[in-house]
Amino acid sequence: MAEPRVVLTFDDLPVHGVLPAGFTRMGIAKELTDALTAGGIPPTVGFVNGVGAVNEPASAPVLKLWVESGNFLGNHTWSHPGLSNTPTASFETNTNRNEETLRQYAGTSDWHWFRYPFVDEGKDEAQRAEFRAFLAKSGYKIGTVTTGLNDWDYPSVYARCLAKSDGAAIAKLEAMYLARAEEGLAYSRKLSAALYGHDIPYIMLLHIGSFQAHMLPKVIARYKELGVSFISLQEAMTDPHYAAYADPSLPAPPRGLEQALAAKNIPVPQGPDNHMAELEAMCK
Repeated sequence: MAEPRVVLTFDDLPVHGVLPAGFTRMGIAKELTDALTAGGIPPTVGFVNGVGAVNEPASAPVLKLWVESGNFLGNHTWSHPGLSNTPTASFETNTNRNEETLRQYAGTSDWHWFRYPFVDEGKDEAQRAEFRAFLAKSGYKIGTVTTGLNDWDYPSVYARCLAKSDGAAIAKLEAMYLARAEEGLAYSRKLSAALYGHDIPYIMLLHIGSFQAHMLPKVIARYKELGVSFISLQEAMTDPHYAAYADPSLPAPPRGLEQALAAKNIPVPQGPDNHMAELEAMCK
């Protein structure tokens, strides 16, 4: 297959995960945006939960920095509820509430990108269709996810290892993260090859956390070594695979690459090991 194209996207702006001693939300955001710039990454979308800026007022400037760095904001709901566990009307209200924050910080840039918290599109197809209709009426595109590495598993471990000044453990954590980034992309490519016979552009889910910012230059470098080219979410969404995400008024597609394979009775390969037991035991 041709060299893969990857979109980097970031969830939970301006606050994600535990804040290690001596770190600030602005420091994390600056490290991350500097890495994006240094890596030559096209403008990316950061999906916002406005409640973060209320709970941690010092984090609010993160949103201004993100936009001033040339990136876009998107809607991740106000408080990150799961759609499956929330009445649709309440979920719509939660989504609308977040728009005030987006208008305040996005300036003239387009913030009509939506990402489901927990990538949870609803408890059943009826709820899924109901909320998709709301998104279509509200002018949103859906920033879905087609690759990742469960990056949210790492910041709390990183904070523990920093607190213990355990450099060897941090080096091991870095190696695990990079390996998981490679495995995640390889798995998504395997799914796409089985489904289409070629690569789609892969939309990668990351978060604005301490360890993610620390590792971003290394992930970008490793992906470039693998032949990855980085593109914008806007460009990726022109691929036919994403048609029903670019236009939520279209019938809902299968929920992800695995489900698309299952719908065609194509065997779904085994996914990567997330090494949860090992991560949970580190630096305890």
